[in-house]
Amino acid sequence: MSDLFSPAPALVTATSTRPPRHRAEWLGLWLGVVMAMAMAVIISSQLYQDRINERAQAEEAAVNLTNAIARDISRHIDLFRFVLSSLRDTVTSDAFARIPRDLHDTVLFSHTAAPKALGVLFVTDANGIITAESGFSDIKGQSRGWRPYFAYHRDHNDPSLLISGPMVSATSGDPVIVLSMRLNHPDGSFRGVVVASMLLSYFDGLLTDLTMEPGANLSLLLDQGVVMARKPADPGAIGRDLRQDPLVAAAAGKPQAVYVEPGSAGDDLLVVSTAVEGSTMRVQMTQSLSQVWSHWRAKAWTIGITTAVLMMGIISLIVLFHRESGRRARAQQALAQANGTLERMATTDALTGIANRRMFEDILRREEAKASRAAHNAAVLMIDIDLFKSFNDTYGHGAGDATLRSVAQAVTRAVTRGGDLVARIGGEEFAVLLTETDLAGARVVAERIRADVVALGIRHTGSPHGHVTVSVGLAAAATEATALNLDDALNHADQALYDAKKNGRNRVEVAVRSSVAA
Repeated sequence: MSDLFSPAPALVTATSTRPPRHRAEWLGLWLGVVMAMAMAVIISSQLYQDRINERAQAEEAAVNLTNAIARDISRHIDLFRFVLSSLRDTVTSDAFARIPRDLHDTVLFSHTAAPKALGVLFVTDANGIITAESGFSDIKGQSRGWRPYFAYHRDHNDPSLLISGPMVSATSGDPVIVLSMRLNHPDGSFRGVVVASMLLSYFDGLLTDLTMEPGANLSLLLDQGVVMARKPADPGAIGRDLRQDPLVAAAAGKPQAVYVEPGSAGDDLLVVSTAVEGSTMRVQMTQSLSQVWSHWRAKAWTIGITTAVLMMGIISLIVLFHRESGRRARAQQALAQANGTLERMATTDALTGIANRRMFEDILRREEAKASRAAHNAAVLMIDIDLFKSFNDTYGHGAGDATLRSVAQAVTRAVTRGGDLVARIGGEEFAVLLTETDLAGARVVAERIRADVVALGIRHTGSPHGHVTVSVGLAAAATEATALNLDDALNHADQALYDAKKNGRNRVEVAVRSSVAA
């Protein structure tokens, strides 16, 4: 398919006449701009990468720290789990039932490995009464049935380890958390609870010697959000439930989470939250991103100011150069624009914006020249708005001009291929050149044009159809040799248009002589 009509020639002419020296000036100008921008982009990219690296290093340090603390706590929880499991196995064994009651404490606790964070270790019966304990003889016989952990085990046949929230030990008065397991009779009924308290001072000791960046906070959380310990120390925060706090809730249920949340002071906070394996505990570290980037900001300001000074120098030189060559550039640009405008005016219909008669005739010559080199088919449509003078007389020339534009748009939409040409060649006359199109294909296009104009629904009381219509004459030209006479095809199409008018308008007529052989 050939490309027939394009407004490019005017632009090509203007560009091709630009003096080489002027092109070199513009090249130098843009080269300077590109160099300045490239320097700015490179430096900005490096600063941005440094910013990313600062955050990545902060994330890595926080992940390593929370992982180390979580592993330490997990090892201690596993040790408590082992101690409680061993006690449960012993208490529920047949052999233990045969041991005298006054020897229970000795059998149970004399060889038990005591974790360093252990507060008290004891066993209760099904009523919550302490029946054996590891060293606080004054608590034997006391009741722990009022404790929530006892009620949970009594009501839930769950053999797993239960970890309570922070509380004050009823035995020692120390802040503790309680780890407990259910005891069952052989038939599965509730027998009691085996209990160990874990001193919160153990968690404080974990955090005491840690070195953290200014603005960082480290919290040990139970049940996905209840505070057990904190650094910097905040006694008022112990036991506080933060499960609904966005800083905590975002990590719920995840082994490890790294994310950013808005802080209460308006600063974004980097949050790293790591679950303690084998428990409902979490280690969470928060750090102000503003603090993370404090060193980077100082570096960025220094580099940014230096870069800005260099950029201003480069831009000043570019501006001076541009001013020196500006007058000549503007004059040549105006000349090129004028030439382009004249070229478009010479080839385009001012009212409809489509090709004019001159362009149409030039394209006809071009198509005939192509046919001299290879076999070629083409078809020509002649289109006329029916009773257009009557329309103008009735509705005025303003409405007539609007109708011409609407019809031109309808014809252009109907001719869908980019290589075809639509032109206005007279007052209400249009022509269409269809390349590489046989008679049948051309007729389809002609009928589509006629129907699309009818579909516009432009009222015309002077027409028997009641609305604006067009008549179309069609002729096809074909060759298999070295000549293609489109002028003959155009004349035949014009005659067919006359026949369409004579036969009632709003119709397509095909020329009786529908092809011209070479």
